[in-house]
Amino acid sequence: MPWPGFEPAIAERGIDGRAGAVLDQVVPLATALRWATVALGLLLLTTSDRHPGRMSILAGAMLVGNTVWRTLRPLRLGGEGRSALFFLALDIAIVTTAVLLSGRAESPFLLTPIPTLTLAGFGWGNAVVMPAALAPATAILVADIVGSAPQRVIDEGLQAGLAFLASAAIGGLARRLSVEAAARQQAALDQMTRMATANDLLLALHQVVQTLPESLDLTDVVMSAKHRFRESFDYTTAAVLVRDEATGGWRPEWAEGLRFPRLIDEQSLPDAAASVVGGECDATVQDLFRSDKTGCSPSAGSGLYAALRTPRGAVVGLIVIEHADPDRYGEHDAKLLEEMARPLALAIDNALWFGRLRVLAAEAERARIARDLHDRLAQSLGYIAFELERLSIVYAPAPDVEALHQVVRDVVVELRETLHELRATITESVTLADIARGYLGRLEDRTGMETHLIVREDGRRLPIQLEQEVWRVAQEALANVERHAGAQTVWLSWTVRHGRASLEVRDDGRGFRARDVPDGRYGIVGMRERASAIGAHLTVDGESGTGTRVLLWLEVPT
Repeated sequence: MPWPGFEPAIAERGIDGRAGAVLDQVVPLATALRWATVALGLLLLTTSDRHPGRMSILAGAMLVGNTVWRTLRPLRLGGEGRSALFFLALDIAIVTTAVLLSGRAESPFLLTPIPTLTLAGFGWGNAVVMPAALAPATAILVADIVGSAPQRVIDEGLQAGLAFLASAAIGGLARRLSVEAAARQQAALDQMTRMATANDLLLALHQVVQTLPESLDLTDVVMSAKHRFRESFDYTTAAVLVRDEATGGWRPEWAEGLRFPRLIDEQSLPDAAASVVGGECDATVQDLFRSDKTGCSPSAGSGLYAALRTPRGAVVGLIVIEHADPDRYGEHDAKLLEEMARPLALAIDNALWFGRLRVLAAEAERARIARDLHDRLAQSLGYIAFELERLSIVYAPAPDVEALHQVVRDVVVELRETLHELRATITESVTLADIARGYLGRLEDRTGMETHLIVREDGRRLPIQLEQEVWRVAQEALANVERHAGAQTVWLSWTVRHGRASLEVRDDGRGFRARDVPDGRYGIVGMRERASAIGAHLTVDGESGTGTRVLLWLEVPT
């Protein structure tokens, strides 16, 4: 990625890629310079007028040995570990010692520190190499002064020290320039990579858009897929099952050749279909009669199964294609189903999210309807009730007028309760517990039913929109108790603890089982839709004569 305001110090701490390749290319050149300076020193040593002393010969042997070692085991440039810096210091110490043993500023090996310092500057930068360059320069100068060398020799030592510092600075500058060039090149490559990635993404999105159905309605999406299945496969049983987030079960949105229950439990899902939900790649069963897996249809001989998996990895549905004959489907059919499953998964996921947004958006419409009822119908009914009461006082009360007055009063009471329900809104200062307390009080006054509210909170709250939807589920559950349960007592529990929120509505009425509810009753369906819209789990438990329990729970967002 681009490095705005590039700082060499930062780059020096993390040289890699192309900069590292440049460092590797410099090592052979530095090795050649080492050999050149050592060879020059040996040449000067052997051609000098003076006979070489034992110390000079020892120094030459040290330098040759060190150069051979560094040829076979070059310095690991740029290494930040202690071992790399130790070997650098050892290299400089050996070279400096050789110079001191062979005559200090008059040593024939005076140039041998230059390749090592230049290489060190290129490998570690000025922060490391400048102190390293001062070491041989200072050692030679101090040794000359202590040894009472002539001024000419001391001057030569100073010039050698400056040469050491200059070679180190040149190495550091070369490092900085090479690293910056590598960083700029890497930034350009990263930008090209991002542009290529964006181009691939746009192409993929274009291809997806071309395959998606135009509608965001789940029924339209599934019906569009049904026509494609009919054109592509020969089957006796086929179905598209959609995941019910509220219960964890599966809803058949379309089925042919077999009557599915309205909701299939996770445990009741046939083995062949359940295997693809768990991530099994093989979605083809050639012979269900001989296999250890069971199909959706008892008479199925072979089947194709595919999980509708979104790009984020969530399974939103299942495709089931079965035939009564074994060995009906091959590899080509499996690949075709896999290709069809990808856009269908995305389309169903979009439709589910659109449905959740539609449920959440209904809250604003609910508030608008409440305002209209209050501003128009409630005021008009109130005026009619007032006039009927005035007429009954002014004139002799007639039975018909009294009956009409009572009817209007009952309608006003029901309308007020409806307005309470519509306008019950969670706010920063009004919690679910506050609204539930008022609702249960009115329910007790209206029906004579005994009500109990249990609240357990640890100080945390759900986001207002989520808490509002939870209350709507509770409201629907309480309305079902009032209308159908014939209960004497109802309990409402609201708990927010340990990162989890749960709502429980329980009664002692006649009870029922959710699967026995006729299709025309939308109370439970509405509760499931609201629970799914906020990512909550909903269960409805009950047996005839023992009451009903509605439980909703979800994780508290952090």
